[in-house]
Amino acid sequence: MSNTSLVGSVLAQRYQIISEVGRGALGVVYQARHLVMDRIVAIKVLFEEVEKDETRFHRFQREAQAASSMSHPNIVTVYDFGVSDCNTPFLVMDFIEGINLKDVLQRHNKLPVERSVAIFQQIASALDHAHSKGILHRDIKPDNVVLLRTSWNPEFVKVVDFGIAKYVNEPTHDSRKLTMDGQVLGTPAYMSPEQVLGNKLDARSDVYCLGVLMYHTLSGRLPILGATSAETMSRHITDTPKEFADACPGIKIPFRLQRTVMKAMKKHPQDRHQTMRELIIELENYRD
Repeated sequence: MSNTSLVGSVLAQRYQIISEVGRGALGVVYQARHLVMDRIVAIKVLFEEVEKDETRFHRFQREAQAASSMSHPNIVTVYDFGVSDCNTPFLVMDFIEGINLKDVLQRHNKLPVERSVAIFQQIASALDHAHSKGILHRDIKPDNVVLLRTSWNPEFVKVVDFGIAKYVNEPTHDSRKLTMDGQVLGTPAYMSPEQVLGNKLDARSDVYCLGVLMYHTLSGRLPILGATSAETMSRHITDTPKEFADACPGIKIPFRLQRTVMKAMKKHPQDRHQTMRELIIELENYRD
């Protein structure tokens, strides 16, 4: 399946595959048209068939369940989930024509304070909603933040990819428990210490990940980075990020905003913002 393109075919008798728009380790994303509704959508298709990797299928199914349970303007909308005639799982969602924050940072290195905070507030609002549904994202990074130009906002945020999302109170009796405590999933440069250690996670882990993203966006550099993924993960447990004055000398960042970002990245969860709502309030009052 991984080397086979679906472009030109009709998936599940209703989605005309138009083009491939992205490909990752687990699957491929296509632009498609719903033949009945004449609506452009994005379809994420897993590489593996259900029988070949049941755990991956159930993780994919949980992504659909998690995403479809949320209704927030800053979270990508999921419309459909199913299995194709070839027994391949697929997920149907909004087709977003925007640019991800990773590409923006590669182009500009860092963003001005006011522009950055407007992005942070929208991400935090999306995560606050997810947490209210008992869902952790666990992979907050610039790649998963898409910026759209709309009539009401030149940089409207969509948080995408709940592929390794986790329910905070996942039933322990579930024989298909997919993210066992002790299992490390995420992106090393953006992982919380407790995520690295494989400890039980709550909303404060997403607070840490967002803290790393905020630091990166404002300073143009990652707060924690080793020579290898393993070293980066280890340093998240032991190293304290440089103060902004040392990381990006000459860049004027309000002291109150600096404190907010550094607090979000505290090593111990109890020292961070305890909820995303608490972080949002500080972001709304970031000026000294």
